[in-house]
Amino acid sequence: MATGYNKSLLNYLLNRRDFVPGTELSAVLGVSTKTVSRIVKHVNEQSTNGMIIESQRGRGYRLNSSNYFAQRDLNAEAGKPGVLSSVERRDEIIKRLLITAPQQYRINDLWGKFYISESAIAVDVRTLRSMLAKFDLDLARSADVIWVSGTETDIRRAMASLLVTDDDIANGQFMHADHTVQQRDVAFVSHQLDLIEDLTHAQVPYPYSVNLFTHLYILIERFRGVGALIDEGEQGNADEALMEHHQEITQVCEKVIGNFDAYLGTALPRIEVYYLYQYLTSSRIDFAQLDPHEIPDDVRELTYELIDHVAEDPAFRTIDKQALFAHLSLHMKPLMNRLRNNIRVANNLLEQIKLEYPYLFSKVSDACRELERRHGLARIDDEELGFITVHFAQAVERAPMPLNLLLVCTTGLGTAQLLQAKIAKRFSGFNIVETVSSRNLAQTLAKYSDIDLVVSTVRLPDDVAAPTLVVSAMLTTEDQDRLEQEANRIRREAMGR
Repeated sequence: MATGYNKSLLNYLLNRRDFVPGTELSAVLGVSTKTVSRIVKHVNEQSTNGMIIESQRGRGYRLNSSNYFAQRDLNAEAGKPGVLSSVERRDEIIKRLLITAPQQYRINDLWGKFYISESAIAVDVRTLRSMLAKFDLDLARSADVIWVSGTETDIRRAMASLLVTDDDIANGQFMHADHTVQQRDVAFVSHQLDLIEDLTHAQVPYPYSVNLFTHLYILIERFRGVGALIDEGEQGNADEALMEHHQEITQVCEKVIGNFDAYLGTALPRIEVYYLYQYLTSSRIDFAQLDPHEIPDDVRELTYELIDHVAEDPAFRTIDKQALFAHLSLHMKPLMNRLRNNIRVANNLLEQIKLEYPYLFSKVSDACRELERRHGLARIDDEELGFITVHFAQAVERAPMPLNLLLVCTTGLGTAQLLQAKIAKRFSGFNIVETVSSRNLAQTLAKYSDIDLVVSTVRLPDDVAAPTLVVSAMLTTEDQDRLEQEANRIRREAMGR
């Protein structure tokens, strides 16, 4: 019920008895007021016990304490030790099936201890089959025997996505029942990550470090689960040519897999070197010490197409395309490898990115769908779209969109023109459309449909059809701060409209 912004919002409202204005919550969370309303909607949609956060126009938001604590009790009950929900039961079964795939099990061996009906088992089987289908795996069944069928690559993709989370890694909670063995495995894998960084003279950044850790840990689990039954897979001539071209990276992979051979007391198949090579080349790691950094022509073309498509929107036309390309292309290069190698990177900030930049996220999504169509790319999932959106958001912050200002005073002359000179001197990024008298404000606003902010030296009516800000004609330091804050708020609203 409470993750990220949700948790911060709930914690803040827990300490307030009355309604809290949206503007106050916006300042506390560091997001726009529209994002606050989206967070509230998300919290309420997750509740099965009535509305958690109430809202009233003109007053703001208030926690419904009875519903909040009732929902919290329900969540605690679902996670009570000794009582497995249907989700937890399926997680336990799919973990066993994947780790030991393609080993076959009798239905009763997997479900017998749960004492559930045949119809409940049938629902579990359908659900697990649907979960596995996303990874091109099948939950095969013959009479009362069941097993996972598919390639080794797809089995490991499913394990990485379904069985290991960032929280598991942070808390040291993995798949092995023996805690001592588990800790020894964790220490060994961590040492191999350190070795990769030492040999490449580079740091493996988050979230790629999590991906690499998960891949290597799953290798141990798979060997312990099925040993010699691991499918050796197929490595084509093109793959061998790539590894030959990047000899230094290949040698790092061979060294690490050699260490796994010694640790597990076996000789792992050659394909494991290639699997690790795929993960390293699909991670954003600076291999400048190994190979001069180059952006391939296809990545260059795709990156510029993506930037041009998003920048067609008026809200994003001011971004510095060259500066954005310099950063985004470094992300797109391993992204293309991930698409080719069918490797997924988890994005734990995805929910917050969607809440903070919904409009920008949708434009990035539209642009990527167009790239997929034009170039026959594999689908770019939401996790990847979130990472790309952050690059664009940073570019927008570096080059904020210009705002159209209307300046107002009593006559439209004198003080408004003085204010115009002061704003022009102290700020960039403002387009002052006109200076007008307060009497002609409504008529002028009707003439211009794109006014972002009305800045006035006199008090204005509450029904002005645009955001307003009242300042002194001298534009004091406090006025300048308020103007900058309001401009930033409007720009954030534009990105998250």
